[in-house]
Amino acid sequence: MSAPHSALPAFLKQVTDLINADKYEEVGQAFAAFVKEHPTTRYLASEPIPFKVNVRLSAKYGSSATSTFTLRHTTWAEDLKRSLSDGAGAFAALAGKYDAEVAEVAKTVKKVA
Repeated sequence: MSAPHSALPAFLKQVTDLINADKYEEVGQAFAAFVKEHPTTRYLASEPIPFKVNVRLSAKYGSSATSTFTLRHTTWAEDLKRSLSDGAGAFAALAGKYDAEVAEVAKTVKKVA
């Protein structure tokens, strides 16, 4: 008897699409719904989210701005993952704050990629 397929890849695809559309509130909602249905996957569901946000910010503002931001805010990824547990609004607020901060950094750094 074969094991059922994991729902995680479909969830991560959904999250990627939402992040790429800057729908951070919906990301938080999707995460909450997913871990409610699959509570043992909390770590696996949350771990890639900061990376996906980083990729989005790099695409929007350039890798130099994003790298500068992450070097200035060394706990940003853990803070972002932690905000997922505080609810969709908390995640959206923090992700939006980071987006705005990277946008500001982008005004001052030289773009290399």
